[in-house]
Amino acid sequence: MRIRINFFAIMLILSLLLSGAFYGIVPLFAALIHELGHIIAARLRGVRLGKMEIGVFGARISIENGIYSYADEIIVCAAGPLVNFISADIAAILMRLGAIDGDILSVFIISSLCLGAVNLLPIRSFDGGRIICAIISRISTPTAADICVKILSFISLFSLWCVSLYLLLRTSASLSLFIFSVSLFANIFLEQPQNSKNKAFGSYKKNLEEN
Repeated sequence: MRIRINFFAIMLILSLLLSGAFYGIVPLFAALIHELGHIIAARLRGVRLGKMEIGVFGARISIENGIYSYADEIIVCAAGPLVNFISADIAAILMRLGAIDGDILSVFIISSLCLGAVNLLPIRSFDGGRIICAIISRISTPTAADICVKILSFISLFSLWCVSLYLLLRTSASLSLFIFSVSLFANIFLEQPQNSKNKAFGSYKKNLEEN
C-alpha cells in the first residue's frame, strides 16, 4: 500500500514536536490506530488497498477495484472505531496500573473514544454512513441507500451545527465544533459534484448483482 502524507500534515507534526506540545501528538496516534484497524480488517478480508493519504484532518484509504461485497464494506468500516474503543479500554487498564503517565493516557482515551464515536455517526463518507449504506443496499437498492444516507447526513450535520451554535452563543466555546460541522456540510452537500459520489456507492452498484 502506498502512503502519501500531506505537506500541511508534516508541518503540523513537526511544529508540535518542535514546540514540545507532545500531548498534541496523542490524538494523531489515536487516528493512526483507527486507520490500522481498517487496514488489518481489509487484509483479513482479502480486500486490496490502493493508497493512504494522510492530511491535517485525518487519513483516507482507497480500495483497489472497490469493495468486493457489502459484508466486506461493513467489516472494514466497523474495524476502525472498534479498534479505537478496544485501545481506549487497554489504555484505561494501563492507567489504573500506573504503567504509563496518566495525563497522556487520559488524552489518548478521550481522543480514541471521540474518534470512534464521531466516525460512527450516520454521515456520508464517515464509517457509520458507509455501514448504513451497505446494510440498506443489501436489503433494498443502492439508490435507496444513497437517499437515506443523504437524509441522515443532513440531519446529523444540522444537529451538530445547532449544538455548536448554541454552545458558541452561550459560552463562547465550541468554535472548532462549529467550524467542523459547517465545513463537513459544505464538503458533502455543496462542493461535491454529482459525478464524484462516494466511492462506496460506485462499488455497491458494481457488486449489487453479486450480493
